[in-house]
Amino acid sequence: MKCHVVVADDDPMIISLVSLRLEVAGYEVLSARNGEDALALIRKIRPSAAILDIDMPGRSGIDVLDAIKADPATDQLPVMILTGERDSETVMRAMGSGAGDYMVKPFQPDRLLDRVNRMVQASLTHRLSAPPVWEI
Repeated sequence: MKCHVVVADDDPMIISLVSLRLEVAGYEVLSARNGEDALALIRKIRPSAAILDIDMPGRSGIDVLDAIKADPATDQLPVMILTGERDSETVMRAMGSGAGDYMVKPFQPDRLLDRVNRMVQASLTHRLSAPPVWEI
């Protein structure tokens, strides 16, 4: 079974670059050009990870991250912020909202892949080690 990753960025070149690197590594990539579409995809397919730009039309990546973490159905989703925003206040806001990683553009595709692999692996390990949920 392939791991799905949602990539949300308003720049089609960034989506292409990220998608190509992740697909070569075996990930199934679904893309969105704005925050609303990204959130809809995440809620629909429950991916293994999400990569969000901050500056997108409609909902920003931070707004999407806040919505993901506020929903019990998606709150454990590992999220990477991939953005051109370098200021420490933005980094702190993203990490404080629950981002699992933060990368600044321009980026090295192999480094991005390594970090996505680590996020997905940590998430899988956490899910496998979690006690079962019993419903009555």
